[in-house]
Amino acid sequence: MTFRALLTQGYDTLFYAEVQTPLLDAVVLLAHAMGVTKERLLASLPEEAPAGAEERFRGFLDLRCAGVPVSYIRRVKEFYGLEFYVDERVLVPRPDTEVLVEKVLQVVRADPSLRRVHDACTGSGCVAVSLKHAAPGLEMSASDISAPALQVAALNAERILGSPLPSFASDLLDSVPGSFDLIASNPPYLRDDEVEGLRKLGWREPELALAGGGDGTGLAQRLIRAAPARLNPGGWLMLEAAPQQITKLFALMDQAGFHTIDVEKDLAGASRVIAGRLPPGARPPSAFLAEERLPASLSSPPSAVSDAEVENG
Repeated sequence: MTFRALLTQGYDTLFYAEVQTPLLDAVVLLAHAMGVTKERLLASLPEEAPAGAEERFRGFLDLRCAGVPVSYIRRVKEFYGLEFYVDERVLVPRPDTEVLVEKVLQVVRADPSLRRVHDACTGSGCVAVSLKHAAPGLEMSASDISAPALQVAALNAERILGSPLPSFASDLLDSVPGSFDLIASNPPYLRDDEVEGLRKLGWREPELALAGGGDGTGLAQRLIRAAPARLNPGGWLMLEAAPQQITKLFALMDQAGFHTIDVEKDLAGASRVIAGRLPPGARPPSAFLAEERLPASLSSPPSAVSDAEVENG
């Protein structure tokens, strides 16, 4: 059977399984089965497919029809020009999270005194590793409540950077030592009802990586309250969030003493990242630093993984 015929069959299979991007997924999975690039595959469409590649491709199609994301099948996801290992222990990195990386780089490049940077809820490590790769002079560290996620992050640091990053098993910042010039985080920010809907669909990504509490802002609120005590004067807190959450988080940052607050948009033009800076002279008054008790629905352990929006595959 030719590669063209296989690709057509793969498209039909995924289309009738109601996969949202059947042609793209079929191309990516067939290229993966062959062990070649998409470009090489498309140049080989008239050629006969080896029996082994055909068998592997059909196995990949079965997994995709069962709801397994393409990135889990391939065990890789491209992010910020790098290839990250991913599996069921972590959320698949999303392009929207690159906005967070870009904002951090913009700020640290404009002010070389900002060197100590921490990535909370690191998940696959895509934010921390991308930042260290793009700006090697940063004193970069990472943390996550999920031990399995930290294993994936450590693997990516070794593969991409050639050495590990300081990493901590921690509920947000609770067990992370030291103070920082900038704290970045892509905490889980799906609402409870959204998580429940995904659970019913048999979503494969870890729930811990998705659940942000009742309205999705539970973990972001905790970070906003905790960060001023962990930031150096003039330090920044940067958070990814859902567009509809930004207004609420803006008000909370203002109340917590952040005097410069920026909002960055994603490629679709939606508000995606909020960044606040403390006054350069001193930390905010201690009244802002006391962390309030969260409602019970928001007090469960936070997720380790970046981005909380679902992936097509």
